Amino acid sequence: MEYRHYIGFFLYLCRKLRYLCNIKKNIMPQIFRYLKFIFSFLSNEHMPPHVHVSDENDHQSIFDLIITDGLLVDIKVRQKAGYKPLSEKSQGIVKTFVYAYYAQIVTKWFEYFVLRKSIKPETIKKLENLTIDTEKLVNEMQNLNKKFYPKPKQTKPKKK
Repeated sequence: MEYRHYIGFFLYLCRKLRYLCNIKKNIMPQIFRYLKFIFSFLSNEHMPPHVHVSDENDHQSIFDLIITDGLLVDIKVRQKAGYKPLSEKSQGIVKTFVYAYYAQIVTKWFEYFVLRKSIKPETIKKLENLTIDTEKLVNEMQNLNKKFYPKPKQTKPKKK
């Protein structure tokens, strides 16, 4: 009869371990800290590339990056379920940051989700230059495309 207690305890431990593993899967790796905002990814994300942004008051919004031909054409803001959204003023500050750093956000996105690399958060004290060098960003995005989607090698047709 005592072995039943051990089996019950063992099953209890297995359930707790599975619960802890599921929590660990949903860790939000931080990518940037800027002013009072924390920028992060969920570890089981989906397309389009987006970033979760929270503040010290536990407000959180999601910023979808709409990218066409390597250029950020729009940022769509969504509310995170179960959280109060960031204020309009905060959303404006975050959008300015995302426009200035979108190439780095996308690079970190691919490194984390495609290459499975760990990410170290960066603390940004202030935005040095809010003007966006589009030529530089287009080149950076094209280099990313070449890096992650290389062209297939051309094979010569066999001669008979």
